[in-house]
Order: sequence, then C-alpha cells, then structure tokens
Amino acid sequence: MENANPKILLVDDNPINIRVAAKILRSNNYNISFSQSGPEAIQKAGQIDFDLVLLDIMMPDMDGYEVCKRLKENPETMKVPIIFLTAKTESENVVRAFELGGADYVTKPFNGKELLSRVETHIRLKRSREALEDTNLKLIESNETKDKMFSIISHDLLGPVGNIKESLEMIANNEVEMDDESMQDFIRATWYSVGNAYALLENLLYWARNQQGRMVYNPKKLLLNKVIFETYGLLAGVAKNKNIELRTNLIREFEAYADKNAIKTILRNLISNALKFTNPGGKITSGVRDTDEKFLSVFVKDNGIGMDQDKAVSLFDSKQKNEPGWGTKGEKGVGLGLVICKEFVEKHGGKIWVDSQPGLGSTFNFTIPKYSN
Repeated sequence: MENANPKILLVDDNPINIRVAAKILRSNNYNISFSQSGPEAIQKAGQIDFDLVLLDIMMPDMDGYEVCKRLKENPETMKVPIIFLTAKTESENVVRAFELGGADYVTKPFNGKELLSRVETHIRLKRSREALEDTNLKLIESNETKDKMFSIISHDLLGPVGNIKESLEMIANNEVEMDDESMQDFIRATWYSVGNAYALLENLLYWARNQQGRMVYNPKKLLLNKVIFETYGLLAGVAKNKNIELRTNLIREFEAYADKNAIKTILRNLISNALKFTNPGGKITSGVRDTDEKFLSVFVKDNGIGMDQDKAVSLFDSKQKNEPGWGTKGEKGVGLGLVICKEFVEKHGGKIWVDSQPGLGSTFNFTIPKYSN
C-alpha cells in the first residue's frame, strides 16, 4: 500500500469470520477495528476516521443494509467505502447492496487474495478521490484569489493611478495655470492619492503571498511601543491633514513575540482605517493591555462614524461581498486591509474583533503572544 496502516472497520456478528478476515488484513499492515453489531459499528464509525468498512449483511437486530443506510446518511461517514460480506450470492442481495451505496462485495468463506485485492482497490480509490477533491478546492481558492486581485487592480488601484497620471499630464502640458497655493494643494492631494495607492498595492502583494503560502513569518521579541510610534510617524501627515489627534495609553514598555513586519502591517491598516472613518478634529488612541499570561491585547480606538453589528461581523471575511466604505472626506475603503489583519493575527495564534456603535466610533482589538510557544 502507498500509505501505511489504513484503518478498516470489520463488522460481523460471527467472531470466527472476524478472526479470519482480521488475520488476512493485519498480515498486510492494515489497522483493524471490529464490531459485532450494527449499532456498535455506527458508533465507532462516528468516532474514528476509517478508510473502509467491511460489513456483513446478515446480522441480528440490525442488518448490514440498515447499517449502510445510516452511514450513508451521515455527512461524516457517507464517503467511506463499504464492502459487503455475504455468504449468499443471490443477485437481489448484491443489487440491494449497491442501491444503498455499497462499493463492492466479497463472499464468505473468504478468498484471501480476493479480499486483499478488493480492499486495496477501494482504499486507493478513496484516497485518489480525496486528493482530487483537495486539488479542486485549492483551484477554487486560487481562482477566488485571482478574481479578488483583478477586481482590486481594475477598480480600486487603476482608478487613482489613472487620475494621478491625467492630473500630472495636464500640468506637464501647461493645460492649467496654478499659483503657489493651488500648486501646494495639488501636491498634497497627489501625495495623498499616491500614498493610498501604494498602501493598497502593498496590501495586495502581502495578501497574494499569504494566499500562496509564500509569506515569510519570522517571529522575534519586539517592543510594541516602538512599533506603534513608528506607525504613527508614517501616518502623521494624514492625521495632520484631517486635524486628527493621535494618542496612546502606553504607561510602560510592552514586549511581544511576533513578526515585526506583520505587526506593522496590522497596525498601519487599523490606524489608516481609523483615520478614514474619523471626522476632522477627532482623535485616535492606540494602546496595549496585559490580558493574561500568554497574550497581550492591542487596540486602536477612534471616535469616528462607527458601524452597526451586521457590518462589524462581516468586516474580516474575504468572501463577503461588502460594498466599499467611504471615509469622512471621501476616502475609499475596500476592506482588504482588514482581511490581511485577520490572517496575520491568526498566524500568530491570536484573535481580532471590533466593538462599534454608529455615531460613537469603533475599537479594533487583536491579541498577540508574549512568548515563543
């Protein structure tokens, strides 16, 4: 066999039949469990992930047909192949076995080579089917990732880049005249648009790498205070432009065990998000709480426009078709940043959530480990 020790459930009320079949199968490295009644077989099949069931037809209380029917009705056991064991070769018994979902049958007394051949064939078929289903699932996920990327590139990235290109082209061709004040306003607006496009592109690349399993994850000891202040430094211009105050509640140094680039990406996305949805003159507070022995809790709190509970629940789901949100000065939010935050937090073994109320603001929270596991 290609995989060692496949698990087989042998169901027969006759202990002699069990001993004979078990001896044949164990000599070929099969891991055998057995049951002498239908109810016991159903119970065991629900507890153990078997590769195959060898099922006697004629048993007291509950025959093999009923056992097969119940196993096929259960989503957890419906895909396990069932080979019926029967001393009868009448065609109606075989037909009924197949109608109920049986994969094959073996007659008693056993022919060792026949039994092994049929068992091996159906286990290989099961594993081939599982491999095919896994490949198909990965292809579906890959297509969803590709579609998401193309959607973001075409709608959310191409638009602002195109606007910047057209504006610069007009100035380069002397199609508009600007005084110094107008030129400064234009430069600030262009800088802001470029910054948004760059942040979106960076998020897109991070997310694509993570979907493909190519994201580098290198956790080390790091000072969260320093990472928060560094992120504030990056976004100070945006905050100043909207007259938003950036605060912290850091009363001491907090040390975590995490990937610095991932934590910086999480904080940049959460603070950028808070800046978008906070009105001019508002405030944003970031901080850390020592929640338990293993994890620290980091939060980003704003007094912005907030949201209802239904919106809050769907924020971190990449499969949700959320309408893009618009910031308090027309900034567009596509939601990809929050999906990345969730994936990065979970990579650290943490959790992320939001507490929010319309008109009162939002608090985004996430946990990260203090120490290496």
